[in-house]
Amino acid sequence: MGRPVRRIDREMTEQSEMDEILARAEYGHLAVCDGDGPYVVPMNFAALDGRIYFHCASEGRKVDALRENPRACFQAEIDVELIPSPIACGWGVAYRSVVVSGRITFVESAEEKGRALSAMMRKLAGDSFSHEFTERELGAVTVLRLDPDERRGKARRPD
Repeated sequence: MGRPVRRIDREMTEQSEMDEILARAEYGHLAVCDGDGPYVVPMNFAALDGRIYFHCASEGRKVDALRENPRACFQAEIDVELIPSPIACGWGVAYRSVVVSGRITFVESAEEKGRALSAMMRKLAGDSFSHEFTERELGAVTVLRLDPDERRGKARRPD
């Protein structure tokens, strides 16, 4: 387990609440690190069987970084709302968020790729989405799987 959260009153301990965030968030941010330092990219994703799946091109800085160092961190949030205040330093943001740290695996299995891509499409297009991915379609996309070492949730509710 990593460092404890500073604001214990905002710590989220219910796994079901973290699952809800991952189910409802339309996108999140994947952080990787290469020789030039940290690199964060927004990503579509789907949580499936306790893991998080992403799809991407087969080349680029993110892919290069993950081939060098598979450690990654992913963050998603929902229910984001600005909280105004009559004083400048009193402004804040309400949110519910989850941070998942772990290792990325490049998915090679056509079956697993298909399940992951179907889960992503159902999330984006709705539960009625149905498509049998062809071998060509599966070969043209890179699918990444984040195997979590740790999941941490945090929330600030509106007053």
